[in-house]
Amino acid sequence: MKRTISLLAAGVLGATLTVTSPASAATSGIDCATGGYTRVVNSYVPSNVQRPAIDGRQYNIGGSRAYDFEICLDIPDTSTFAIEVRIWNNAKQTTFVDDRPGDKIFRYSLEPDSFWQVYGTLTGPASTMIDYSWYEKQLPS
Repeated sequence: MKRTISLLAAGVLGATLTVTSPASAATSGIDCATGGYTRVVNSYVPSNVQRPAIDGRQYNIGGSRAYDFEICLDIPDTSTFAIEVRIWNNAKQTTFVDDRPGDKIFRYSLEPDSFWQVYGTLTGPASTMIDYSWYEKQLPS
């Protein structure tokens, strides 16, 4: 399903953005709603632009424990959402990247006292805003 939103901005008449709804779980074979996820973020991003905070948090600061996260991502079937988790710990940086197309489930781990940010680039038609759903749960370490 597509929705069209007309905008009037900066004196430009008739600028149009197309918003694409998230893919159905039946199409991809992944159903994020049944995974026992404790946090859900329903949002949107402009297509083909890397954006920070796609997990709904600008910055993430861990405590004295290690953390393991499982993420389920619901996106349009025609898109790829490249996820990049940048992790800083004890003056070193590591990066986790998952750029598989379609809906996906992935995991990443953090050492104690980590600071991390999650970036994402969702591909799609130019000049569009694309909906996605980010399902998250913390796993026992």
